[in-house]
Amino acid sequence: MQENSDKNKDFFKRLNTNYRLVFIDDESLEEVASYKLTMRKLYILLCSLFVVVAIITLSLVMFTPIKYYIPGYAGGRTRMEMIKLKHSVDSLSDLVAAHEAYQENLRSVITGKTPVKRDTTLLDLKKTRREEMNSLLPESNILMKQAARSVKKDNEKAKK
Repeated sequence: MQENSDKNKDFFKRLNTNYRLVFIDDESLEEVASYKLTMRKLYILLCSLFVVVAIITLSLVMFTPIKYYIPGYAGGRTRMEMIKLKHSVDSLSDLVAAHEAYQENLRSVITGKTPVKRDTTLLDLKKTRREEMNSLLPESNILMKQAARSVKKDNEKAKK
């Protein structure tokens, strides 16, 4: 436990230890610049530099036309065009699928591979014709009643 606390003290002591950064000209051995630094100041300087570079980069991307060169970023007009194109592609793919189904059905009909149940029962033609006539016209007694009503109405109109 004590070793751990000693290491922490060592670490914090090193953070606050003063270092001198000196720039010297090689030819004249003259001191050009000198800076007094600690590890803590260096860490703060590097972190601040990173944050400033990130802010500048983000502001360039957000407020300039550079953002249009980023893949996946689309403006309003481009997005609407993409939606219209997607709808047209969907409708065209549905049309192609329907056309292929139609061709397949037509092929099976032409080759005779269509499984069709055929009605092979014999029909009574007299009965069929009678049913057709009955389905087209109402019964004769109903026709007579309607005709009688229309004649009565016409007579009443003529009297008035």
